Amino acid sequence: MDKHGIVGGFSVFCRRFSFFSAVFAASFFFPSKVSAREGDVLPRLSVSIGLADGGRGTLSAAADTNQLDSKGRKQGFWHKKNPLSGLSYEGFFKDGMPCGRFVYRGEGDTLVAEAFYFRGGYASRNCFFYPSGQKMAEGYYLDKRKDSLWQYYAEDGRLLKSEWFENGLLDGTRVVYGPDADVAERQTWYRGLRNGPWYIHDQAGYQFFSYKLNLSHGPYLALYPDSTCFIEGRYDEGLKQGVWTFHLPGGDKYKEDSFADNRLVKRILYLRIEGSLREVSADTIALAMQSPRGGKAELLAFSGRRWLCDESFETVCGVLELDYFFYANKNTFVSYRAVDAAALEDALPPDDHPDVYDGQSELAAGLAGNAQATPVRLPLRVETPFPVYLDANGMDVLRNNLDRSEVKDE
Repeated sequence: MDKHGIVGGFSVFCRRFSFFSAVFAASFFFPSKVSAREGDVLPRLSVSIGLADGGRGTLSAAADTNQLDSKGRKQGFWHKKNPLSGLSYEGFFKDGMPCGRFVYRGEGDTLVAEAFYFRGGYASRNCFFYPSGQKMAEGYYLDKRKDSLWQYYAEDGRLLKSEWFENGLLDGTRVVYGPDADVAERQTWYRGLRNGPWYIHDQAGYQFFSYKLNLSHGPYLALYPDSTCFIEGRYDEGLKQGVWTFHLPGGDKYKEDSFADNRLVKRILYLRIEGSLREVSADTIALAMQSPRGGKAELLAFSGRRWLCDESFETVCGVLELDYFFYANKNTFVSYRAVDAAALEDALPPDDHPDVYDGQSELAAGLAGNAQATPVRLPLRVETPFPVYLDANGMDVLRNNLDRSEVKDE
C-alpha cells in the first residue's frame, strides 16, 4: 500500500544520510545501546572532556596524538582521515574505546557529524549535518546499531520523520511528516516487522489499515480528502476476504467485489440511472457514449436497450474500467466483446497509410480540411444509433489487442 512522495528534497536527504551513516558506522563509530524507549528518551548529554573547544570546532589536540599503549589500545587524542571517503574524525580514546565528543568532517573541512560517547564507549548520541551546517538527523547507537528515538530534519529545520529502534530494528512508532508538519504516515513496527495499525494521508485522501507480522490483517478503510468513504474491505493474513465496497466522491456506491482468499469471485457494478442507483453488469453493456445533454453518459446494452445515466461520461468510464473497455474515440467507450473481431483486421488501415483521417471526434471539420481523408468505422456486433469511428488512439489500442474481443467471449 504504498503511497506516495511527501517532501521534494526527502529522497536526496535519505541518500546523503544513508551514505554518511554507513561510512561512520563502518569506519569510525563505536556505537552502543541505550535502554530508553518511547516516553523515556535519554536526555541530551553534555560531555566535558577538558580539551574540547566548547562548540562545533576542532578539538584541541594534546602534544601526542594517535598513540597506542603497550596492549595496542588507542589512548588520548586521535585524528584520522579515511583516504577513500575523504572523511576524517578527531576525538579522545581511553583503553581503546571512544569517550566524550567526536567530530567528523568531509571534504573542505565541512562538519558532517558529531558523536557523544558514554557508557565506556558502547553508547553514543549522534548528530548529522547538511553542508550548510543545519541538522540532518539525530539519534542513538548501541553497539553499532540504532537504538531508541531517531529524528530526521529538512534543511529548513522541519521535522521529516521520527522512528524508534531496538537492536538496530524498527520497533515502535514511526511517523512521517508532510510539508505542513501534518502527519503523513503513522506506522507501527515490532522487531523489524510491520505489526499493528497504520495510517497514511496524502493528496488522494486517507488510508487506515493494520498488519500482523508483515501481513495485511484486519479492516481496510480509504477516505477521500473530504473524509467521505472511498473503499471498505478486510484482509485476513495478507489475503482479501469478503465484500469490498467502492464509492464515488458523492457517496454513491459504484462497485462491490467479493473475494475468497484473494480471488475475485463476484463483481457487481452500480450506476445512478434516472435518479435510482441500479445494479449493472459490464457483460451486458456494449458501449457508453457521451450524451450532448450536459456531458452525461448514455449506455447501450447488447440487447439494444439504452439508458441515460446521471453520472458524467468520465465517471461511468471509470466505473466500467479499461480491463474490459477501450476508447474508440474520446466520446465513445466500447466493450471489447462488442467488436466484430473477424471484420476488424480488414477495417484497420496500415500503420503508414497516408490518407487516413485519425481525428474522428471532429469528423466533418476534419474531412473538410482533407478531402482525401477516409474515416475509419469500427465494426461492431451490435446495432448502434449512429456509426462509431476510431481515432488514432483507438486504432492503436485495437492493433495491439486484436484478440481481446475473443478473449472476453470465453
